Parts: sequence; C-alpha cells; structure tokens
Amino acid sequence: MPKKLIGFIFIAIAASTWGSFSVVTKLLFNNAYLDPFHLTQLRAFVSGVALFIILFVANRKALIINIKSFGAFFLFGFTLILMQLSHYITVSLTDVSIASFLQYLAPVIIFVYSVIFHHETVRSGDILTLGLAITGVIFLIISSYQQNLNMLGIIGGLCNAVTLSIYTLYSKRVADKHNPWTTLTYGLLSISLLLLLVSPPSPEIFDGFPYSIPLFFLYISLFITIIPFGLWLLGLRFIKPHHASITSTLEPVTALILSNLLLQESLTATKLIGCLLIISSVLLMANQCEQ
Repeated sequence: MPKKLIGFIFIAIAASTWGSFSVVTKLLFNNAYLDPFHLTQLRAFVSGVALFIILFVANRKALIINIKSFGAFFLFGFTLILMQLSHYITVSLTDVSIASFLQYLAPVIIFVYSVIFHHETVRSGDILTLGLAITGVIFLIISSYQQNLNMLGIIGGLCNAVTLSIYTLYSKRVADKHNPWTTLTYGLLSISLLLLLVSPPSPEIFDGFPYSIPLFFLYISLFITIIPFGLWLLGLRFIKPHHASITSTLEPVTALILSNLLLQESLTATKLIGCLLIISSVLLMANQCEQ
C-alpha cells in the first residue's frame, strides 16, 4: 500500500472520530454539564496523564527527551488547545454541522501558505480538490444564514479555521522531527498543567452528571484524543499538510450525519450539497494518493 494512502487512511479515521465527538460535545453543552473551557481542560489533562502511563509501561525510552525539545512540545500543546477551545465555543453557539464545516476553510489558508512560503507546486488536481472542499463549506455557510444561526458562532468558526491551520502546519513540523507519542504526551501534559494552575476546576462541575465519570474520562482520553491525535501525527509523516487538512473534512461529514440522527438537527438541501462536495474532494484526494 502506498505511503500516501496510509497517511490518508490515518487522517480519515482520526477525522471521523473527532466528528462523532462534536455531537457528544453539543449534547453536553445543551444539558449544561460542562462548558467549552472545562471540557478542553479536562480532555487535555486526562489524556496527557493516560498517555504518560501507557508510555511508562510500554516504552519508557519515549519519555526521555532533550530539554531543548520541551519548548516545541509545549507550543504543540498550545496550538492543539487553542484549536479545540475555539471549536467547542463554536459548537456551543451554533449547530454541530455548521461548527464542524466552518473550520475546514483551513485548507485554503494552508494551501496558500504552502505555495507562498514553501513554494509548493500547484497542480490542477490540488486546485480541483481544494475547490470542491471550499465550495462545500460555502454551501454550509449559506445554510447557516438560511437558518438564522448565531453570527457569533459563524465568527467563531472562522477563527477556528485559522487555529486549525496553525495547528496543522506546526503538527507537520513537529511530527517530522519527534516521536508522535512523545510529542502528544508532553504537549498535552504541559499545557493542561498550566491551565489547571491558572483556573483549577471545581468538583461541582460534575454535579448532576448522568454518566459514569471514569468511563467518560476513558472515552475522551483514549478514543477521542490519544488514538485519533496519534493517527493524525503519524499520517502527517506521509502526506502534506494541505492534503491532510482536506482529508480531515470528513470530520464535519460525520458530524452532520450523526447530528441529524442523534440531535435531530435539520438536514437541508444546502447542507446536503455541501456534504457531497466535501466527500467528493476527499475521494479525489484518495485517488491521487493511490497514483
């Protein structure tokens, strides 16, 4: 199997997993169980601790780092947290599908950056793939206007596109130089510990929480953070950042389908067209990876 296709598969699995969590996130916000900041904070800390324990048992050498590398890991964690927090804020202000799709204006930002600063070759296939993805996002924005959704949510989604672009570009840089699992462990731990010092959560945030708290922590750490982010970093070793960004537009497709099934969010014709355009862009990208 070509390495590019392996990278595509890793990114696609990660994106689909994150899309499912967007629906869970909206459910938590709708019932006021957690707010965006506390969810981001807890997810990072629990995941960092869990991954540290896993590496300590399975591969202690991965935990040995050069102190000069710590700054790169912290910055990675900072970009990750910034990306997550902006996404959760958007989810809390608008519906899941719109929040998930808006962040995928990021491929445009990444593509332009790569062409200008890294002199990437502009191929017709890249232009077509990018065009399909962005056209799909535009249809989702039109859908948001049709439904009179919160404009602050739209602005938040655009900010999320910028933070996702920064995270994707920096992830590629770190993934090429360091062990992905080491990067993820120290990135999550360093930034989450700082957040805990700045604003420690109160046990009261779980008052009335209807689910098993240990199982919830296991879910957000292992299945929503460690596995997908690990696959994301591994995938970035095989494909370019703007290819990864376009491929990860499968996240809002997953969020759109599940939000319609589980949250009864409306599936309009405009949303459906946007969804199909984005799926087409990902399929075209997969075909390019096979060649």
